[in-house]
Amino acid sequence: MSTPTPVAEPAYASAGGDDDAPREYREHRDTRDVRREPRGEGRRERPRRERGGDGGEGGSGSPEMNNDELMATSKRLTEELLRHMGFEPTVTAKAEGNRVDVTVEVDRDDHLLTGRQGETLQSLQHLLNRFLNKGDGSRYHLQLEVNDHWLKRETELAELARKLADQAVAENAEIVSDHMNSQERRIVHVTLKEDSRVRTYSLGMGMVKRVAVAPASFPERTEDDAR
Repeated sequence: MSTPTPVAEPAYASAGGDDDAPREYREHRDTRDVRREPRGEGRRERPRRERGGDGGEGGSGSPEMNNDELMATSKRLTEELLRHMGFEPTVTAKAEGNRVDVTVEVDRDDHLLTGRQGETLQSLQHLLNRFLNKGDGSRYHLQLEVNDHWLKRETELAELARKLADQAVAENAEIVSDHMNSQERRIVHVTLKEDSRVRTYSLGMGMVKRVAVAPASFPERTEDDAR
């Protein structure tokens, strides 16, 4: 009986370059050699993590931006997003520290960017914050305004808050608003913070809740989002 001819191990096996080997071979090598260092934690991966950093504040791996860079980046991201949505916006930005206020002006269909109660505007703001922070952490905070939506809405909500307070005192009862998002609720809370006649707190679950305004003499109750 003839002796079988030995089969030579592929060249890439002895070169230590398993990354260039066929997938079937790499899987076979992983099952044979349990002492092998797990993929993704080898010597070649460490320099990339060191160069990119460990994330710093907010978990972002990018270098810290100064005010000019933060303004320019925020302006560019906002323009790109809105142009992909079919708008031709005029965008300005103002940064201080890690916060940047981005103001957008459009000449048509601004309701498509704000939504009935600002819900679309908040979603766009959330997306832009994700883009700005590269999807990781919250080092920077971008506040988005479209055609003075929040300025007008803040005036409306401040007036509503004072009416709810007057009604609560006049009727000696808890008065509850319609459902509001977190930014709207905060305006009501802040407006009545210095009004010693009443207390405010939020009712409900999730992102959209109602604000309750009650006389200060009313018994304490569980407050979900009091200010």
